[in-house]
Amino acid sequence: MNASLIIAASLLASRALGMLREMLLAGIAGVNEQKNALDLAFMIPDILNHLVGTGFLSIVFISLFTTHLLKENEAQGWRSFSNIFNCLGIVLLALTVPAFIFMKELILLLTIANPSEEILEMAVYFGRIILPAQLFFFAGSFLIAAQQARKQFLIPALTGVIYNASIVLFGWLLRNKGIEGFAWGVPVGAFIGFFVVQIIGSYRGGVKYFFEFKPRDMELIKTVKLLLPMILGTGSMFALEFVIRSFGSLFGTHGISSLNYSFRLMYVLVAVFGFSVGVAKYPDMVRMFKENQIAQLNEKVWGNLSKMFLALVPAICALTALSLPAVKILFERGAFTQEDSVLVSNLLLCYLPASIGLCAQALLVRAFYACERMWLPTIINTLTFAASLFLYLPFAKLVGIYSVPIVSIICSSVQLFTLLIFWQKICGSKGYKPFIKKFLIAIFSLAIFAPLGFYLSKIISTFFQ
Repeated sequence: MNASLIIAASLLASRALGMLREMLLAGIAGVNEQKNALDLAFMIPDILNHLVGTGFLSIVFISLFTTHLLKENEAQGWRSFSNIFNCLGIVLLALTVPAFIFMKELILLLTIANPSEEILEMAVYFGRIILPAQLFFFAGSFLIAAQQARKQFLIPALTGVIYNASIVLFGWLLRNKGIEGFAWGVPVGAFIGFFVVQIIGSYRGGVKYFFEFKPRDMELIKTVKLLLPMILGTGSMFALEFVIRSFGSLFGTHGISSLNYSFRLMYVLVAVFGFSVGVAKYPDMVRMFKENQIAQLNEKVWGNLSKMFLALVPAICALTALSLPAVKILFERGAFTQEDSVLVSNLLLCYLPASIGLCAQALLVRAFYACERMWLPTIINTLTFAASLFLYLPFAKLVGIYSVPIVSIICSSVQLFTLLIFWQKICGSKGYKPFIKKFLIAIFSLAIFAPLGFYLSKIISTFFQ
């Protein structure tokens, strides 16, 4: 089966389970203090995950390991794999302990409006349950990268499915304890999906592990140098989730939860149309760069972006028209009220245009990484995000909670067009003109059908109120 289809299918299944998770959360907690506390609880674990580059390890390792494969020196590749894993793993352990101890202080440091004492205590409790999962995410990122470097995508694609299934299961089994079960499902799902299953997949895929520990090894140093810009920088998805948790508390007890529900729905499009393509095409892009096939790489990137836009626009228009029914069907039960549905639906409508920039970046940023240009997209995205932080408070005074998705659209759009300009300057124009033509068709279609979808959403909404 095509790698993109495998990843897209797994991401769709994972997102479906993720929506089931959010449905259960909505029924049990709605948008109350407990839900806000759970959202806040992920802040410190996610930052810790970012500090050791867990989300980027597969990107860097695939590039290094492909070099060994092209040199027909796979054995040395596995020794480098083991040494990098061991050395960075010790760093993660050294950061995890103080993060566990000072969880409360760190949450207070990173939130704009201090949460209530009740929300804060719950966030600290949930955060300490969730934190150990980062160890399994870290180990799993290496095992997944090792399999993907050999173009083995099926078992790595199961991670999100197992992870979300665990959260759903524990949330349901422990529902009499409120939403605590959802927190316990995180480390269990990470352990099974990112560790146990990936060990099995790695063993079957021929991955080899050695007890290597060489902190001065040149490939470890190169890995750290490649990771450094991505760790110091701010990725688009990480930035948007950070903003929700940091600024969402400005809008009362419903702020973080409402923004998070709408963001998760929008992210389904990003996962299916953007992330799946970026992950599947990355090993091929690395190989093309290593073999100096720059023209072919450039044409492939523009071609994939063109197809992505043409597929994404109908999905945005459809979700625009069905925004309120989708939210009501998915979430409106138990503690999640009709008023909550209307707010989340309206936030979703504001978030949807941001999916265009985020989907394209999922592929485009990986194209830069394949060419080992880590600093350029990192600097572009980080500076844009840093500049956008000055917009949230002024926009909040004008449009309230809607400031968060509106500024997100501005930020993701600026990032996308800046990346496109630099990519064209670096790699040339082959495949560029057909992309422009298809991009303009997609934007023209969106300009016509998105307002129609918005109009239909208002008509459809009258039947659901």
